[in-house]
Amino acid sequence: MRWLRLWGVLWGLMTLAAWAQQTARPVYYIQFKEIVHRASADYLIRAHADALKANAGAFMILLDTPGGELQATRDITSTLLNSPIPVIVFVYPSGSRAGSAGVFITVSANIAAMAPGTNIGAATPISGDGQDIPKDLRRKVMNDTIAYAKTIAEQRGRNKDWVVKAVTEAASITEQEALRNKVIDLVASSPQDLLMKIDGRKVRVAGGKMVTLRTKDAPLQEIPKNWRESLLMFLAHPNVFYILMLLAIYGILGELQNPGATFPGVVGVIALLLALYAASVLPVNVLGVALILLAFALFVAELFTTSHGVLTAGALVSFAIGSIILFQSDSPVFRVSFWLIGTMTVLTGAAFLFVAYSGIRAQFRRKVSGQERLVGMVGRVRSKLDPEGQVFVDGTLWRAIALDPPIEVGEYVIVDRVEGLTLYVRWQPSPVPTPVEKEQTSA
Repeated sequence: MRWLRLWGVLWGLMTLAAWAQQTARPVYYIQFKEIVHRASADYLIRAHADALKANAGAFMILLDTPGGELQATRDITSTLLNSPIPVIVFVYPSGSRAGSAGVFITVSANIAAMAPGTNIGAATPISGDGQDIPKDLRRKVMNDTIAYAKTIAEQRGRNKDWVVKAVTEAASITEQEALRNKVIDLVASSPQDLLMKIDGRKVRVAGGKMVTLRTKDAPLQEIPKNWRESLLMFLAHPNVFYILMLLAIYGILGELQNPGATFPGVVGVIALLLALYAASVLPVNVLGVALILLAFALFVAELFTTSHGVLTAGALVSFAIGSIILFQSDSPVFRVSFWLIGTMTVLTGAAFLFVAYSGIRAQFRRKVSGQERLVGMVGRVRSKLDPEGQVFVDGTLWRAIALDPPIEVGEYVIVDRVEGLTLYVRWQPSPVPTPVEKEQTSA
């Protein structure tokens, strides 16, 4: 009996130690306040892998998203459904939403929760330009998305009828309605409150293994973005892409206008490469890009033709419309700021108007290079012009022919035109002598 008691004590101590060790495992989390695209999906998947390596007690996503790309969403949900550690998705803080793609991410978690004052829904797929998908293609896309929503809901034991309704009817509900409809598991006021409420719950992870959550006193450990992920997500912002695209166009046009300048070309090429990356993760509308390029083509054409401003007006309209429809989405997060569009439209128009004005002005400006620069200069006669003689102009003695002979030695002439090495001149009244000339005359 004594040995049995000793073994019982030891077993109890071992159980307590194991339980204590389990409660000490931290919960790793990320703040996913992003548009769902390739860059943000890569961040979430990398963070989940880091949580696995750290032997985390659970992986939590603090979610606030308007939605995004469907393929990136599938990659995220695949990671969550096949996670060997419990996954918690918490729509937090108040005012946040799990819109569109956020519905699938929330439903695919082992534990789905929402904070007061949040909402979830509106997961209907749309076409690239934000409109309804054409009938035949719509049927295929809708059926595929409905099946995708059903299988996630069934795997996690959630209300598949409502999830399908979110896809087919763009249904959207509050956190309390989501709780009543069994779309989520609970409502919590904070991450700490959530961890206390789910402590002791059993969830099934990848491989069918049942895991008991020990989260009451578990420490929270954030997995931040690394510098590369931060940079890529910064570049993937619609406003940043818009500016990069314009820089690329300005730089390349500047290099073509001034071959060998180098700096505009380098800036343009770098901006172009960065813009191409951003375009790979954003729903860019090809028509919008084409209209912006057309605007620049019309601006350039204005410099070589006389359209009395018609081409410039057309370019400004094309530029503004192309900027507004630059992204293929009905979500405000996939639109360029109207303030930025207005500013860049005005600046671009002003820049090309200035270039056009400078070109027109240059056509009427006297040439200042070569012998043509002599036209309009004043000189003095060194040998009588009757009509041919010599004049002293611009520090050089020239053969000259008077257009109004005769002109005596010492008188002044003005150059009318230059033909080869001969100046054609006219008589010019004596200019007012300068102080220096007065001193030389008196001496």
